[in-house]
Formats: sequence, C-alpha cells, structure tokens
Amino acid sequence: MGVELEYGEVSAVDYVTCRIRVRLDERDGVESYWLNVPQRNTQGTQRRPLMPELNEQVAVLLDADGVGGVYLGGVYSTAEPPPVIDEDTDYVRFSDGTVSMYDRVAGVMTLDCVGALLLKCARNITVESGEPVVVKAPSATLEIPQVALNGNLQVNGDINATGTIIDAGGNSNHHSH
Repeated sequence: MGVELEYGEVSAVDYVTCRIRVRLDERDGVESYWLNVPQRNTQGTQRRPLMPELNEQVAVLLDADGVGGVYLGGVYSTAEPPPVIDEDTDYVRFSDGTVSMYDRVAGVMTLDCVGALLLKCARNITVESGEPVVVKAPSATLEIPQVALNGNLQVNGDINATGTIIDAGGNSNHHSH
C-alpha cells in the first residue's frame, strides 16, 4: 500500500481529538477524512495541542485510497509568505497581532502584546540588568506592604505622602526644633 504527499487547505479542526480535515487541491477540493495531527509532547510534559488554523495551507501524507493519513505541517506560499526570513530571528505572530520575537544577532527579545500581560510567580522574581532599566507608563501603582531601597533615590518631581515621613539621619533641611 503506497502513500501520497498531497496539499490542501484545512477545512475543519477538532481540538479534542487533535485531528483535522483538509480540502485536497489534487482531488478537486474533495475533503479528506479526519487526519491525526502529530504533537510535540503527549506524556509527562504536555502542551496545548499545536493545531493548524482553518484555511491554512498544509501538506498531508495519505494512504493510496485517501482514507487514512497524517498532517505533516503548514506550507508557506507566494500568496502567504513567511513573516520573517532571517535565520537569526525567532518570530511568532498571533492572530490578534501580539508578537514575540528574538533576534540572536542583536541579542534583543521583544514581546509586543496587544492586550494585557500577567506575570505570576509563587516564589521570588529577580530582575537583573547590566545597564539602566527604564519603565514607561502613564502611571504605576505598587501594592507592596514594605519596600527596601538599597541605594540613593533621586526624585524629579513632587512627593505626596499620607503617612509620617521619618528622617532617621537628621538630614532634612526644612525641620524645626
């Protein structure tokens, strides 16, 4: 029993069983039976199924009668070219426009999220940088019961406080006795 490499467009996706159906170009648009989509991990470490999207151009391997087969992967074309062709750049663009990119030549990782970003950790988080860190936002709120600052603090603007300000070093130039 031989196998045939064929191309087509994804016509149906079943996330529960990790299978797809494909409209086959070489068979005048006839729809395939349900085809398995191989996954990277299925035991121990598991991931959300990596599934092609509807209408995505794909390659499939079918048995001679076209009944059984397996999905091989998506296929770029002149109509749908790769978004990045630089071999030194890892790039993922999600359908909502969010982009994750790493340029290993420049050594720059970028996450451009069109929505919110949530970073959660049950233990400590450490941020280290060999150069100055810049945070840009219209405002910021820190909900932290206690903050220790080891180093000098420079404030270029007003300070408003609702609690007591204690100058333990006695260096305030606006106090009176």
